[in-house]
Amino acid sequence: MHYYNLYIEDISHMLFTYGSENNDYKIGEQVIVKFQNKTRKAIIMGYSQQTEFDYTVNEIQGKIENSIKIDEIHLKLYIWIRNYYITNFSNIITGVLPKNMRNEMVSRCKLNKIFIPRNKNDKIFLDYMKVKKNISLDTLKRKFDKSLIDYMIAENILKLEKVIRDKRKKVIKHIILENEYNKKIKLTNEQENTKNSIINSSKKLFLVKGVTGSGKTEIYIEIIKEANRNNQGAIFLVPEISLTPQIIKRFEETFGNKIAILHSKLTDREKADEWNHVNNGEKKIIVGVRSAIFAPVKNLKYIIIDEEHETTYKQDSNFVYDARYVAIKRSELEDLKVIFGTATPLIESFYYGKNNIFEYLELNRRYNNITPPKFEIVDMKNEERENFSEKLLKEISNCIKNNEQVILFLNKKGYSNQIQCKKCGHIEKCENCSVSYSYYKIENKLKCSYCGKEKKFTKICADCNSDEFSYHNYGTEKIEMELQEIFPEARILRIDSDTVKERDAYTNMYNDFLSQKYDILLGTQIIAKGFHFPNVTLAGIISADTILNFPDFRSSEKTFQLIVQTAGRAGRGEKRGTVIIQTYNPDHYAIQMAIDANYEEFYNYEIKNRKELNYPPFGKIINIIVSCEDESKLENSAKEFYDDIKDILNESEKFMIYGPFKAPLYKINKRYRYQIFIKGDREQINIFKKKIRDILFKYNNKNDVRIVIDVDPINLM
Repeated sequence: MHYYNLYIEDISHMLFTYGSENNDYKIGEQVIVKFQNKTRKAIIMGYSQQTEFDYTVNEIQGKIENSIKIDEIHLKLYIWIRNYYITNFSNIITGVLPKNMRNEMVSRCKLNKIFIPRNKNDKIFLDYMKVKKNISLDTLKRKFDKSLIDYMIAENILKLEKVIRDKRKKVIKHIILENEYNKKIKLTNEQENTKNSIINSSKKLFLVKGVTGSGKTEIYIEIIKEANRNNQGAIFLVPEISLTPQIIKRFEETFGNKIAILHSKLTDREKADEWNHVNNGEKKIIVGVRSAIFAPVKNLKYIIIDEEHETTYKQDSNFVYDARYVAIKRSELEDLKVIFGTATPLIESFYYGKNNIFEYLELNRRYNNITPPKFEIVDMKNEERENFSEKLLKEISNCIKNNEQVILFLNKKGYSNQIQCKKCGHIEKCENCSVSYSYYKIENKLKCSYCGKEKKFTKICADCNSDEFSYHNYGTEKIEMELQEIFPEARILRIDSDTVKERDAYTNMYNDFLSQKYDILLGTQIIAKGFHFPNVTLAGIISADTILNFPDFRSSEKTFQLIVQTAGRAGRGEKRGTVIIQTYNPDHYAIQMAIDANYEEFYNYEIKNRKELNYPPFGKIINIIVSCEDESKLENSAKEFYDDIKDILNESEKFMIYGPFKAPLYKINKRYRYQIFIKGDREQINIFKKKIRDILFKYNNKNDVRIVIDVDPINLM
């Protein structure tokens, strides 16, 4: 008998041992097993070293025909993710494989014996089954009454069996059109040196710190060309789906239809088709967002993470992972190179570069020696208007007169993020969450940005019936209206998650602004990332304080990154750009160092604070959220989980556990939330994670209490 360790679908907490008389199965294959008297799908995760058992080992029933075999190296990656992020295989498999790539278990029915109809309905049913012979239970339920079907099953007239349905459609073989790289790129000496350093180095991990507009993407494309000539693959990650139209255009100009696109706006069928093309080795160049890190590229040589500082590379719900760390692990498992590129590296990344963990490379000149933009800080305490300084309005006016374009950034959407009654002070709050509603004036709706609940705004106070309100924390909708009043002839394009719901919205808006159909581009953080618009000569940050005032040890770092990245959108053509920063904190070190483009000084200031407080990269953080709809039950469960953790803590272990305390966002989507915060020595916390996973097993059956473990958290709310 040969023994295997199996992941059984929907049984997430552990692996199970099954056997086979013949050694017919390989690691990564999908099989059928019996588990608790039910037929289930399973994946062979590895061979069992154990040969003697004090219980009966069931046998594998067979392979799932035409199912995808998961590569053994990728299974090792999944096992690492499970251990590192304290998650389970169910979350990983459903998070990694596109929906249409996963076979599903369905109930099929067939006539087991002929019977004498009791009535007209029975006869219709019998005639139908004689024709169909074998049909899904779901189809039967749509055509016949449930009580009739239940009777037929109970009387053994209808035989019910579980079968595997292959959800994949037949994929037409992708024809690669050979093009010897249509678009030629001439690199500068600085770019050429950087490219050669990466290709020729024995190192596996690289940090490319290049000023905005220095031509990092051109280097990446040339590196991918080199790999492609050697029949090697590459994954190119971007932080936001909004960047994919621009990047896809550039990659298609060079590689034609050799690239696969992977992002959330694709349909399930499109994702499955692209995944198949990659898995079959037909496409070896991948462009995508965070989840594309799992693409099964054959002979993978490079993973390139563009704008590596962006928080969107971390997924912090359900299947928790960070694409940057996954890339590093893939480098270790597959012997490939990872390139982290940005103008504003994460503090941790720059630390690794300074300490030779990453090979550190710099690009200090803008492409074609374009002059960097000039900066101006406006202290809003001295301005009459709440949202616009006189300086910013004057510069916008000049740009419009000169047929130049403007980008304006504000990291809040809607009209107002808080509505308050002038008479009694009541604030409209979401009933499901402990946050105030955002007001959307055009739709006259109140919306919650956390649970999605929305309702019509009656303009009557729920507490005192007053109809007088004050509006606070203005968003992009309000700014757009105000701009239109000041500049009635201006063509304004607003980009935020409310205006880009349509599938092709990003592509259409990008092309429209690039072709100068609009004068002003106004948006949230998605417009500060990597866009290249040569006619933009002015970038304005409406409020640099939005992120700065956030209760997060990374708030200064994020503010610095935001200013530098937004500034990088201005003056990328022939004319020099201008950047105007509006703030109530003009002397803050993050703002002052950003306008001086002095990253190293900023890094030295931050790294000193991080070391004193044992924050990353020196220490490690785990944020645990315990949630429940029952507030009193939650408090007890959070305390119980905290006590369980404290009980296994050794005195020699150098870390601290805080909590349990109410999360800053105490209630989200009807669930109350408590937080447990762990900080301390990196190596010891990695060992301690195994103990936490063992404790979690105890809580698996508490369906009403949910525990989410966030390792290396980005969001501490």
